[in-house]
Amino acid sequence: MPIHDPTFRSEMSEKLEMLSELTEFDRHDDTRFRTCEDAKTAFSLDIKPISYPDKCELKQLNLLTRHGSRWPDPTSITIFDELEKVFSNVSVAKEWYKNPFPMRKNFQLIKRGEIEPYFDGLQCRKRYKKFWDGVKYDPEVIKFQSTQTSRTGASIMSFSEGLFNGYGPLDTCKSQPIFYWNVPTDQDAELSPFSSCRRWNETVGSNNTLHDEQVYEYGNKTLAPIAKRLSEDYHISPPLDARLVPHIFNNCQFWLTVYNRTDAWCSLLSPKELLLSRYYWELDFYYRFSYGSPLNLRIGCRYVTRLVEGVEGYLYGNSTVIADLKNTHGLTMTMGLFKNDFPLTGDLTFEQIQNVVYSEWQLIHWSSTLYFEIYKCSGDHIYIRILLDFKPFYIPDCGEYCEWNKFKKILGDKIGCVYEKMCTYP
Repeated sequence: MPIHDPTFRSEMSEKLEMLSELTEFDRHDDTRFRTCEDAKTAFSLDIKPISYPDKCELKQLNLLTRHGSRWPDPTSITIFDELEKVFSNVSVAKEWYKNPFPMRKNFQLIKRGEIEPYFDGLQCRKRYKKFWDGVKYDPEVIKFQSTQTSRTGASIMSFSEGLFNGYGPLDTCKSQPIFYWNVPTDQDAELSPFSSCRRWNETVGSNNTLHDEQVYEYGNKTLAPIAKRLSEDYHISPPLDARLVPHIFNNCQFWLTVYNRTDAWCSLLSPKELLLSRYYWELDFYYRFSYGSPLNLRIGCRYVTRLVEGVEGYLYGNSTVIADLKNTHGLTMTMGLFKNDFPLTGDLTFEQIQNVVYSEWQLIHWSSTLYFEIYKCSGDHIYIRILLDFKPFYIPDCGEYCEWNKFKKILGDKIGCVYEKMCTYP
């Protein structure tokens, strides 16, 4: 049913009311400690269509979007079981120390996570109204792709429902069946480049001496005093292992996301300790997935290559694809685009940690969108604009609207890389 239909508006009001309850913490918790987008923007339909630059037309949309909010991963669930045992005799935790996250649901979308991509699709239709007007679904014109996981597959389906709501042939809501494709994770160099790269798995994801040194230093310097404070305040015996402190923060995040509660695991840590605990994950991410390893800066080259090939294939008449929409993971979406002014190390001061701007925690929340808009302007000039959650990203040395050939020069040898050779090990 079309989005202007009264019945649709009623249904959306009910969903928004439910989502308001699901995200109660949005109204009182520090935005730095969320893993999901503020409900005020995530579920808003107050979206204005974009304006095109003078004498330009939007010719193609490319999208990388992260899956919706999910249940914890298997490793986290196992450690939450360990935390349950540690805090079983702590009086303040008697109502919530038990781990409520079942292993059978690991990595699956929660209810909010099923709805977030749907609204992303609705917002895409409204924001790019002129682009989508008159476009009918055709798998050779609009491509959908995900990684081979349930959370990304369900998310891309939900996104498509929002994008084509009221424009398809099925039932009273006129849903549109779509085709989306994926490849096995260990072969997916485009959307799961870390998992499919043997060199990364053997030298960065594991056996990473620099990562281990920095994390060990940070653990001794910062996490151990927090563990000692918790052990003394709550009479934990034997004393709390410092390695569990970041997982208290992690547990806090999932209780916020799934149960809307800040009075459980979050209550154990002060605001400063929450930030220090989060920084452990930023440090881990930096050395395993970001600037802490040179390989990480090249590993996304298959996606970059396919992006360039897809754009030029359409512009030069060799392809009919006007929208290439992909659902992936937060690791893939960073792609070396966001860099802090200083390297992340285990000996940063609290003031420096407060000034860490770019991290997966802060930038790539669940259901984040990274759009690549391709414009053709007068004189056959081609420009690209990149938007993270609909906020323009200023490409270094190129600006908001970057001339296509200059953009390719900036990408350099990331275009046309031989991924298989790069990832061969030993």
